[in-house]
Amino acid sequence: MHFDDLLRAGAAIVAASACLAGCGAGGETGKRAVTDATVSEASAPATKLVSIEKPKPAVIRQTIVATGSIGSKQTSNIGPLVEGVVEKIFVNVGDRVKKGDPLFRTRPSLYEREAEEAAANLALAKANLRNARVAYDRILRLKEDGYAAQSRVDDARTALDVAAAETEKREAERKTARTNLEDTTVKAPYDGVITQRFNDEGVYLTNVFRGGAESSVLQIQENHIVVAVVFAPEQHLGALKLGQKALVYVETQPEPRESYILVLNDKLDAAARTVELRLPIDNSDYALKSGQFARVEIVSVESEVVTIPASAALTDDAGAYVLTPKNGRAEKVRVVINEQPDGTIAVIEGLDADDDVIVPNGEPIAAGDPVMTESA
Repeated sequence: MHFDDLLRAGAAIVAASACLAGCGAGGETGKRAVTDATVSEASAPATKLVSIEKPKPAVIRQTIVATGSIGSKQTSNIGPLVEGVVEKIFVNVGDRVKKGDPLFRTRPSLYEREAEEAAANLALAKANLRNARVAYDRILRLKEDGYAAQSRVDDARTALDVAAAETEKREAERKTARTNLEDTTVKAPYDGVITQRFNDEGVYLTNVFRGGAESSVLQIQENHIVVAVVFAPEQHLGALKLGQKALVYVETQPEPRESYILVLNDKLDAAARTVELRLPIDNSDYALKSGQFARVEIVSVESEVVTIPASAALTDDAGAYVLTPKNGRAEKVRVVINEQPDGTIAVIEGLDADDDVIVPNGEPIAAGDPVMTESA
């Protein structure tokens, strides 16, 4: 074999070796490319099916809390209007009465006699007045005809004036007697509930009313409207004003009662550092009772906001946020929130009522995750 042939054979062997080496390297590179693609596909987050809700418009209230008790709008001790024996009591403790309903009666026999006498005296006085007027007119004509002296006219005039005065007096007496007779029956001064009975039938009472039990028969309270008498801390004085809306909570009632500040006391309790407030409450169902504990929330500020479910409000080191769907992914939106008593979250800033909010369904989800939405 010639030297040139040996060179060509060696080159062929080198080329073949190079080809084998190259082919082997190319196979390893292809394997790695396939493996990397498989790993990339496996590590990519799966698209998550999420529920969305629209924020709901709402009004939140900043409130001032005051505590106290329920009291009646007005309470009155009722005594006799005329002196005498309490003959009949028409009502019992606990009875509800309307204005003008009879409560009790003082024995009327004495006042019936006085009314009869007064009527008789008035009738007599009127008869005397008519006679005096006739006599005066007759003497006056005689005087004009020259048959009577002026002195007789004067006397007749005096008799007429006396008769007129007597009639006026008897008229007043009859009016008083009638009033006394009517006042033997004492009536309810307003709608209310009988809360106490101080004296029984057969007791003699004067009409000198002192307001206490010794001169009273019954006590009545106006309970279809009651009053919450509560005390607010001194630091809230600047935020309180007449007419301010409020909610009154009483332990035995499932729902609060709406009210407003009717009375704002000008004087501060120096010891407790509180101010007294009075708020009227509709109690037409008579469910509220005097003395019950009352907690009042007075609205100081009202704000229009939107609310979201508590599970939609998320937090991190930077604060509160929600997730919203955008271009197929969950996007983080910063919000300012305030938790409400009903468990919802009020969003003060960051959302509008037409925004979509992702409501997590238990599966972890983070900003940037691919999502597919469905209605909540």
